Amino acid sequence: MKPQKLSYEDFLESLRLAPRLSVELVIEDGEGHLLLTKRTRSPFENHWHLPGGFLLKGERLAECCVRIVKEELGADLDNLEGEVVGFFETPDGDPRGHLLHYVVKYKVGDIARKINTGPEVKFFDCLPEKIIPYQQRILDELGY
Repeated sequence: MKPQKLSYEDFLESLRLAPRLSVELVIEDGEGHLLLTKRTRSPFENHWHLPGGFLLKGERLAECCVRIVKEELGADLDNLEGEVVGFFETPDGDPRGHLLHYVVKYKVGDIARKINTGPEVKFFDCLPEKIIPYQQRILDELGY
């Protein structure tokens, strides 16, 4: 069975009914700069955040990471191995519902050149001010 995304209405209903697993990617370039993307829609529109997305039914965690990089950054992971750096819970940090965060770190000096950076995808040497609050807490806990 090929993993498929829910309709937006079903997605919101799933968040109302149960916690959802969000996969967040901590991506550093060869110089230790952290990659963040800017949300262009609600909730948290115009806030910076880690690239990420929700695990789809039938999708393995590693496949989810590859999909996120392709969809959000226009690049391939090129068989790079990520390191799981944390598992966090935000029962009330997102207005849509209770989230569980599986956080994977990639040091991707080579892939950094392939990422389509621009006004909504940037590498930062220090964190910007406007970050999704629960992600700021995750980054603080990870030492950023």
